[in-house]
Amino acid sequence: MRKSYKMALPVVLAAGLLAAPGLLASSSASAAASLTLTGGGCEPLARRFLCEVSFSGGVAPVAVRWYVNGSNVPSYNDKTFVSIGCQPTFRYDIRAVISDATGASVEFSRSPTCRSGNP
Repeated sequence: MRKSYKMALPVVLAAGLLAAPGLLASSSASAAASLTLTGGGCEPLARRFLCEVSFSGGVAPVAVRWYVNGSNVPSYNDKTFVSIGCQPTFRYDIRAVISDATGASVEFSRSPTCRSGNP
């Protein structure tokens, strides 16, 4: 009598995944790198700041929220580069909060003074 072992391996693997369903999910979650701020800056021009942030890692979806003087600016959300208008000689608090699906977050902040004149 001849026995077939071709079905044995897939059945054993499937049974293992059913017994420990979190095993596959946890290995993919640990493969994702933690959210890290890799750069950022605000360049003051005449009556304007050009600000950018860069990050790596995180679990999708990743959100970027920009705040100017403590208020969220919805039109800047989810952008890594923004142009912010300003009033000359005033100091501005500019902040970008980057967060991912796990709740991890990193923050970029600057407090530049608005310049007058030509760029």
